[in-house]
Amino acid sequence: MAEIEQALYTRLTGFAGLSALVASRVYPMRLPQSPTYPAVTYQRVAGERTPAMGADTGVMAAVVQLDAWGATYPSAKAVAKQVRLALERHRNGSSDPEILDIFIERDQDLDPAEEPVPDLFRVSLDFRVWHREALS
Repeated sequence: MAEIEQALYTRLTGFAGLSALVASRVYPMRLPQSPTYPAVTYQRVAGERTPAMGADTGVMAAVVQLDAWGATYPSAKAVAKQVRLALERHRNGSSDPEILDIFIERDQDLDPAEEPVPDLFRVSLDFRVWHREALS
């Protein structure tokens, strides 16, 4: 069984509007040593399983943080918009794991003065990803 992060990576890198901006520069957890911008990073920051009386449902809600990085503020905002368009309300019954629905929970512009690289712009988005895990 694949992880939800792999299914999201596949969706992001296959979404034409986003790939036109970042190509395949979609990275787990952190940017590489000398990245090209714009780029996207992603990480699962929380998850909860949905129990039922007497059985496990296999349904899980993961909170995934995606960060849109850009050398300019407009660049970071454009990437963030494409991330939102790629994921918000996305469903895929044939993916592994099955994606039941995705909701955006929060997005925010972060102060470039507080970033590890000066003058680097970041827009952070949190999504709740409902998906079905294999029970075995």
